[in-house]
Amino acid sequence: MVEQSRTLAEYLYDNLHQNSYLKKLIQRLLLEYSYYLFDANCSLEEKEKIDLLKFADLLSKTKNSRGSADCKNLSLKIIALLNEMYPEDPSVNLVNNSVLSSLNNYLPRKNSEYSKVSTIDFLWNEIMDNYNTLKRRIPGDEKQTFVGCQDKVFASLNKKVNSFSAPTSMGKTYLIKKYIEYRVKSSEELNFAITVPSKALITEIRSSLLEDLDVELSQNSYRIISSSEEYALQYENRNYIFVMTPERLSNLLSEDSELRLDYLFIDESQKATEMDSRSIYYYDIIDQIKNWRQMPKITFASPLISNPDLFLKLVDNNDQNYIRVNESPVTQNKFIIDRYDKTFSVYNDWDKNLQKLSPFSETAIPHIVLQILNKITKSTQSLIYYGSKADVMSDAVIISRELPDINSPELQKLSDYISRKIHPNYVLVDLVKKGIAFHIGELPIDVRTKIEESYRNGSLRIILCTSTLLEGVNLPADNIFVSSLNNGKNKLSQLEFLNLIGRVGRLGHSMLGNVFLITGEKKNSHSNLNAYLRYLNQELKKEKLSVEKALKPKQVVAIKNALNEGDLRLATIDDRKNYDFLRKISLIYIKEINHGQNGFTRKQFRKRLSDKDEEGIVKALRSKYPNDSQEDVNFSADQSDLLKQSIKSEDISEFPPIFNDENKLDVDNTYNFFVKLSEIFNWRLYERKFVNADADQETQQKTLEDYAKLTLLWISGYSLREICGFAIEIRKNDPTFLDRLNRDGRLAVNIDWNTITINTVMRQLNRLNFVLGKYFLKVAKELSANHLQLENNWYRYLEYGTDSELRIWLQQNGYSRESSQFIEANSEELIIDKGSFGWLIAKAINEVDDFDVVSETKEIQANVPEIFN
Repeated sequence: MVEQSRTLAEYLYDNLHQNSYLKKLIQRLLLEYSYYLFDANCSLEEKEKIDLLKFADLLSKTKNSRGSADCKNLSLKIIALLNEMYPEDPSVNLVNNSVLSSLNNYLPRKNSEYSKVSTIDFLWNEIMDNYNTLKRRIPGDEKQTFVGCQDKVFASLNKKVNSFSAPTSMGKTYLIKKYIEYRVKSSEELNFAITVPSKALITEIRSSLLEDLDVELSQNSYRIISSSEEYALQYENRNYIFVMTPERLSNLLSEDSELRLDYLFIDESQKATEMDSRSIYYYDIIDQIKNWRQMPKITFASPLISNPDLFLKLVDNNDQNYIRVNESPVTQNKFIIDRYDKTFSVYNDWDKNLQKLSPFSETAIPHIVLQILNKITKSTQSLIYYGSKADVMSDAVIISRELPDINSPELQKLSDYISRKIHPNYVLVDLVKKGIAFHIGELPIDVRTKIEESYRNGSLRIILCTSTLLEGVNLPADNIFVSSLNNGKNKLSQLEFLNLIGRVGRLGHSMLGNVFLITGEKKNSHSNLNAYLRYLNQELKKEKLSVEKALKPKQVVAIKNALNEGDLRLATIDDRKNYDFLRKISLIYIKEINHGQNGFTRKQFRKRLSDKDEEGIVKALRSKYPNDSQEDVNFSADQSDLLKQSIKSEDISEFPPIFNDENKLDVDNTYNFFVKLSEIFNWRLYERKFVNADADQETQQKTLEDYAKLTLLWISGYSLREICGFAIEIRKNDPTFLDRLNRDGRLAVNIDWNTITINTVMRQLNRLNFVLGKYFLKVAKELSANHLQLENNWYRYLEYGTDSELRIWLQQNGYSRESSQFIEANSEELIIDKGSFGWLIAKAINEVDDFDVVSETKEIQANVPEIFN
């Protein structure tokens, strides 16, 4: 049989992949780098170093569809490790430039220590490098160049429908931002939208766009929008860049049927594969835009997913416009600390084996971290991942005990900021003085942002975190410690794990990051050695969209049977764990039927349902709920029907007053209002955890009373610090206030009671905003639809944490809640008039003695210059 012809490069790859000498050299390199990292004797022989450099050069030039990415990644690893070990070596510098050029990396490089010899070959290579550097400039930003395959991804963003996946460090969001900047600077009149999975990412992306575009925004009549309330401020001659969570964008598109987008970028699109009720909004957004005469250009961007074409199914696109990038612009070196076997090993990506380095007797995670960091020779920054918030906070305290206070004005400023924004008694106030912090979901976004900024500028050296880090936060870490494969009560998926460890070795910071994987103490723990090796060794499995995963035949039948009876509570579903998600799927399905739309969700049902089945469902629902078209995927018709009846009967005609006749917070009326909402919207079924539905009647009652008090404190404008102070006082006599089931009791280890209370307040405020916000919005919409006067809109008050129209307006234009409070308190000097756009802000705001107000003003002046005098 005649072998198919192959290129020299293909033969070269096969030889290199099987080359026993290369394998031996890689083993030696990993071993010697480990010694170097921990300041032990490093004895890589000169011949070994030279041969490694030769292999790196060859590997970087390999071209083979079956394995060139592996070769190029190995080439980068070799050169990155040698660069660390031999920063002054001319031969390493020389090959480093050659390798990076082969990998299309023309970022500015350190001054080379080798002497340039003006040979013909050298001059030609230099000419080609200069040519390629110019050729790979990012459009719209002539100071930046593409790295690796970034140019291909950037070019794909203009396709009608496009999907790409890439290593975590590739810069997916960065490319999307650069593309938008390019189109804005080209003076094109377009509307863009980026969906991101968290409010924290909204803040990061918004700030980045404002900084990079600056005056280009107003010059080209653009405005960045992150909520529907901001969009409601109809300034003239504007194009928009929407930066929103999927929930917010879904709601905005529903509210304004005239709004059209030219580009939609769904960042972190792997969230659409997670069986979480929030993933349903991705389906709703696509369903809405598919009704438009002209759909926007859509890009799905995700890290690492092996089948990025998966998302094309959502838009019925037959064009195979997808890219999977396997080459990474950075590399990681992985170590495993086996607490069961008491060994410390380095992991070899090339042959997927462990090399034992030494015994390791320490078993306590904080002490493992400290022991390793104390032995690393150079100053580095580290992230430490934990599966639970309790472990994050407890171990942060333990580690801090071994660290001295740092005489740093920057850290003192951060400490004062946290004290002012949260509370002086919060444990984080003292931790940051030692260069250590934690990063958890409870923290206010502005505090998390300040922590991230302090880490980026090098003031903070250690951050302990939960899965908030998986949501795309970009931090320049040198080391990451993974202490568990858990994520709360669930387990990290392989995709999440690889995304997590990809947080070190960040593009623009360092080519190399160190990953330390810490196992459990027991042989069969969830995070044992085999579990880590399985995630490291196995190829990523193909992903499925969340609706595909959830709609098993049994569940389709159960939903069909319930809907045939007009039962929107889906009593036939026995999967309590995924009940909320399955219910949201059924609401999307009903909406698609009502629109006559053959959306993705309906297609999944139609695999097992006939026309007759659907006719029966439509008949049953229209018979039981004739006046409800069930447009809102947050609510089912049984809820909407009861709300309409309550408004018609005037049981609900407005939101309650915030203050009673004695000018005190009206807790009684608010509690009674919450009881009504609980009955109308059936919270005992649809919000079981929120109202502690499985607890006794007294606990459920006290839970609603607590929510009433906390909601009133928030919407009446009290600062978070003041609210925490109130809660601390109340819990002296009522220890379970705001936490009736003592869920935060597990924080007690190493954490003081005041900090536990403050964390409880922040957790419940986040919960109120997420849960109550959608119900307040539904009530506000229905009251307006019935032409009732809406003088006190609690949806707006909850969203902005105040009932002051001035403070709401300031926040709608970009100021934080606290800055709006400062400006209102100084309104005589700072607010000079009420013009056609609302109030006008005086120039004096740039000179006030509040750093946050001045900093925020700079961004807002770029985004909405109209509001400044």
